[in-house]
Amino acid sequence: MATNELLTDEVAISWDQKKGKRFLKFLFQGSFTEAQAEPAIHKWKQEFETLASDEKIDLIWNCLEMTKYSAGAAKLWKNAMSVLNPKIDQIWLVSSNTFIKMGAKTVTFLLPINLKVVASEYEIQ
Repeated sequence: MATNELLTDEVAISWDQKKGKRFLKFLFQGSFTEAQAEPAIHKWKQEFETLASDEKIDLIWNCLEMTKYSAGAAKLWKNAMSVLNPKIDQIWLVSSNTFIKMGAKTVTFLLPINLKVVASEYEIQ
């Protein structure tokens, strides 16, 4: 089981292992704002700097406890995605919230990244 690094009360980032595969996991709780997005993106960039130059990694965005996100946070996240996407193989969005699923699809829409939506982390392969 991975240890979460709590960045704010609403966001934790950790490396996780599932079925022999390594994931960078984001755990979101409550309202996701610019104030939470900025340290999360900074930590995300730091973690990606530890990867080999040709290495790609899957992300888990666990949003089961996210209640909403701000337009500013979404914009910061989208800008980060445009820079970091070459290191991302695919993204697993864990959510049943239609609003959050639409937001994730909007953020990844023009990027060459496969977004897989699941209702729980048990479905991640």
